[in-house]
Formats: sequence, structure tokens, C-alpha cells
Amino acid sequence: MKTQLSLAVTLALVSAGLLSGCSEENASTEETSTLSYIPADSPYFMASSDTMPEQEAFDLFQRMQPMANLESDLEELRDTLPQLEDDEVQHALGALLIAMGEELVGVESLEDVHALGLKMSPQAAFYGLGILPVFRMQLEDEEAFRETLQRVLTKAEITPSTATTNGTDYWVLTPEAPVKAILSIIDQQLLLSVVPQDASDELLAQVLGSDLPDNSLDDSGALADIEQRHDFTPYGAGEVDFSRLLNELSNPTHTGTQALMDAVEAEQLDLSSCQADIDRITSRFPGLVLGMREYNQDRMEMNVILETDEEIVSDLRAMTTQVPGLGSTDGVASIGMGLNLPLLLQTVQQYAQQVRQNPFSCDEMQDLNSAWSEVNMAMNNPATMMIGSALSGLRARIDSLTMTDGEPTGTGILTLASPNPMGLVTTVGAFMPELAALELEPGGEAKQIESMLLPPETPALHAAMSDNAIALGADISDPSSLKEALQAPASEQDLLLHGHFTGEFYQSLADVMEQMPSDEISASDIDIFRQYADIYTNMEYWLRVDDAGVEMSFSAELE
Repeated sequence: MKTQLSLAVTLALVSAGLLSGCSEENASTEETSTLSYIPADSPYFMASSDTMPEQEAFDLFQRMQPMANLESDLEELRDTLPQLEDDEVQHALGALLIAMGEELVGVESLEDVHALGLKMSPQAAFYGLGILPVFRMQLEDEEAFRETLQRVLTKAEITPSTATTNGTDYWVLTPEAPVKAILSIIDQQLLLSVVPQDASDELLAQVLGSDLPDNSLDDSGALADIEQRHDFTPYGAGEVDFSRLLNELSNPTHTGTQALMDAVEAEQLDLSSCQADIDRITSRFPGLVLGMREYNQDRMEMNVILETDEEIVSDLRAMTTQVPGLGSTDGVASIGMGLNLPLLLQTVQQYAQQVRQNPFSCDEMQDLNSAWSEVNMAMNNPATMMIGSALSGLRARIDSLTMTDGEPTGTGILTLASPNPMGLVTTVGAFMPELAALELEPGGEAKQIESMLLPPETPALHAAMSDNAIALGADISDPSSLKEALQAPASEQDLLLHGHFTGEFYQSLADVMEQMPSDEISASDIDIFRQYADIYTNMEYWLRVDDAGVEMSFSAELE
């Protein structure tokens, strides 16, 4: 439901604690650093070590959130809520979103945020005590937040029970079940966790923070190391350590893991026979790291890196190819990829052979053995070989998107990179003889494609060739622009995939959708795209080979 998504985004932006934390300079000297609650050997964590000034954080929130339509979103959600009565979870979520959204309707200043008891850039962390999840976030005003929370729960008709351990009160938010969600407000911090129904006082002391770990993330400096190693900002970074996570599941070292597994009657994984296989996998794929390389008033960039060993990095880097224009942001939108298919096939065959010669031995890993064989068979076919030998990448660029005579039309250029452009023409010519009939030459003039098979309303198509690519243009005003596309520099980064969408594209898309009445497209759907057009100058996403592994990233430039 678009309204729920829009409202949830607004709420997430208000509580963006994992994106910008509170620095030690701004924290009271009597307060415990959030990092002190996180065990140094936690299998996963996400935390912040510094802060964006609160007013800057609020200004950013105002620029990004859809507050102008918050009241209409709430009204739509109220109308929808009766339809969710048959689904208890969905109905509770809808009621909670409405109650939280109503608290934000009057938020127009940083002082309004503080009046709710919240900070715009709180010290915050999400981490595991073993596998048991804990979230904590600094509050601006504990008593004000208690009042806000009580209003939200009352409006949502949620009545939590209360409990006490070691003199600390907490709420139980879920009904009787093997595990329970708990909430507590302690020392100017909000704490949320999921614990066994019969959790011991000792475990609750660790969850609630009255019993700190002997060796914490604050002691180890692991967060600072991640920030420095990957050039992340201090506004939020973390990791998932695959080795620690698998070992914790198979041989729990933290009471939180064992208690949670006992509560749900999950059998402890007997991976003793798989340890060699696990070590083999985790040595090649140590884990995930995530963070942000930029987070300011003009631009933000979020990054997730799947860490791999040096051999995999080298193999992946060798597969990337140079595609003219790949990585650039010209046009209103684009998508492209660069991949040496023959080398990819060769590498897959190489790894498949390694698995055949040294298969995974334990029963739990047998699917990996068969998966490698299936991937190898799927790629080793005549079509892959035919396309792979001629095509090494592509980039589709959209220059405009409009409605013409009741139909969506656009202009743009498709660039096909190839180690052998003449061979590519021959391959494509099997499906489109008119292209082969043009007798294109590297460096030659662009030529128009004439075809009786194309519909009459098809825009004029032109083609041109260089030594390493072919460009096809749709309804371009100057055919010589194809030469510019062929000569466009490729990215210096080792890109496997890249795309971008500008605010202009979202505006054009909204205009087209508005002129194409459909039961599946609502006014709120169109309005969301118009909001994107107003908020963002450009969005980019990419998949590239990083020195540490494979990086998946997203960036946004704000108006």
C-alpha cells in the first residue's frame, strides 16, 4: 500500500538514529556510550560514532519527507483500516502508523521534535547479544517521550503489560508467546528487544544494559576501523560477521542465543561435520559491511559490501568491461552493465570444477554442490556462447519521455559494447536483417534503419559503429550524437552495473501516468513520483568490484 509506505518513510526519517549518531562531545559525561553496550564479538551490529548537528538533521528531514501530504495519507489509511480487520497484524500495524503519524502532523520545528521527547540525531545502535537483537536510541526528554508513547499506544488500542527485573521496569508489547517484544526507557534511552518469555534476570540485565560486556565495541575500536577502512562517515556503519554468526548458531557462546533457541524449541545446529565446509565458505566470504560515504545537505551515499577473498576480487575485476558512457549520468535516466560473458563462463566452469573435485562434505551443504553444477549447465549453452563472444556490455539511455497521440514515447540511445562489432552486427542481423543491410563501418556516418516490420508510429531509428561498440538511437534530433555516445568515456571504477534516475525523469513519468488512466495507478502513486521530482536532482545505484569485495550502493542528490 503506497500510503503505508509513504507514512512509514516519514516515520523512519524522524527516527533516523542509525544514520546520524551523537558524538561524545555532545553526550553527557555521565552517560554511557552506546558502543559500551555492544559486545566486541557481536555477530552483527550497526552503530554511529559521531553526529550531524540537530538543526542540520531536521533541515534534511524537512527536505526529504512527504509532510505536505501526511494528512491526506493519514485520511486514506483511516479509510483503509476497516478492510484490515481480518488480519490482526496488518490492522495493528495500520493503527500504529496512524497513531504515530498523527504525532507528526504538527511537527514544524526542531522544538516540536524535542516536545515529543525525540532527538533528530540520537546516539543509536542495533546489535546482537549472540543472535538476540537489541536496539537502543538516545532520547531528548524521557518524560516527554513517555507521554508521546502513551498517546500512541492508546490511539492504536495497544495495551502492553508491565514487568520488572533488578529494579528496572519494562513493557511487554506482545501477547503470551514463546518470545516477547519488550520496550524500556532507561537513562534517557529507548530500548527495544525480543527475548524469551521466561528470560532470566541475568539475561535481561544484559539486554537492558545494567550488566555491560567485559570487552565492548568501544574497547575494541572495530567500528572506527570499519569507518577508516571503507571511508565511511561516522554517521552509521556496521557489519555482519558470517563466521561468528554460523559458529554462534552451531555452538552458542552467549546466553542470549541459547535462551532464544530454547524458547522457540529450535534444535542447536549440529555443524560439527560441517566445520571444514563453513570455514571454507567464510574464508572466501567473511561477511557484510555497510555504511555511508556521504551524508550531508546535498548528497547521501549508502554502501553495502559483500566481502570476498583476493582471488574472487581478482576474478570479478577481470570480468568487468569498458562500456562507453557506463557510469555517467547524462540523459534523464539510464541503465547499463559491463560483463565479459566468455570470461564469466570460464570462471564459473573453473569454480564448478573445484567443487566437483572437492565437494562440500556435510549433508547441509549438498545443495551447494548441485547448485554449482546447475549454474554451469545453464550458462554452457549455444545462446550464451553466441551472445557472449560478441556482446560485452550495454547502456540504455533515456533522453525524454512524453505522451504522443495517447501513447508513451521516448528518445534515447542504446549502446552495445563489443570486442567484435562486425560480429555483433552479424549476430543481431539474424533477428534484424535491416541492421546488417546498413553495412555499418567503424567510424562511419550514422545511418537510418528502414524496416517494413516496424509499426508506423515507431520513431526514426539510427545506428552507428565504432571499433568497440554499436549505438542505436531512437528519435534523436541529430544522428551525429550517436558518435558522441560511442566516444563517451567509460567509468574508471570496475562497474558491473550502473543506473540513474533524475528528478526530471520522475516528473515525466508522473505526467505520462496521469495521461494513462488505469485502475492500478492511483493519484497518490502519481503524487509520490512528483514528490521525488521535487526532492531529488538525481539518484544513482551501482554494483562494482571493490578491493574488499562486491559493493552495492545507492546515492541521492537533493534539490
